[in-house]
Amino acid sequence: CGMLFLCVIAQPLAYVMTAFQDWIKSLNGGSKAVIGAVIGACMGFDMGGPINKTASMAANGLGADGVYGPMSAKIIGGMTPPCGVFIASLLAKNKFSQAERDTAITAFPMGLCFITEGVLPFAAADPLRFIPASMIGSAIAGAIAVGMGVESVAGHGGIFVFPMMANPLWAVVALVVGSVVTGVIYAIIKKKPAEE
Repeated sequence: CGMLFLCVIAQPLAYVMTAFQDWIKSLNGGSKAVIGAVIGACMGFDMGGPINKTASMAANGLGADGVYGPMSAKIIGGMTPPCGVFIASLLAKNKFSQAERDTAITAFPMGLCFITEGVLPFAAADPLRFIPASMIGSAIAGAIAVGMGVESVAGHGGIFVFPMMANPLWAVVALVVGSVVTGVIYAIIKKKPAEE
């Protein structure tokens, strides 16, 4: 399987990912909110997977060139899904099992530290509902952050790097708004355990 991946699959996949990364970088010449929304949506799509990492690499590449807005969209967009699922578990307790509520409680501090992977159980169990809710909230958070001039020289760190960001108050606003959007959408569209 390893040889098959290296010899057959890796090259076309690398080409697609590089083209995607270059497209994200090309957005930097346009609206700041648009590139923030695209990076945010990618961060909320697969929670640490290849799309997430491609957007992260594009933001890192722009940061290396001295463009720090996309770095804030990367961080805040990745924090939004765990915070959002925690909000959803509070808004619609009857739609979450006890195990899911416990997982959401655990995901919340992970999300504040920019560890998105705490929501993978929700994405794996309910991808058709959770992923769109996650992407919408993360896109809105990224658009607000970059559109309002939030910039981060740090590539990781969650709330611990907010004080170092340009316009940190808008970073908090972006995180709260994106998380609430994700939480409200998922609380509405999630099915009750009995309906599953």
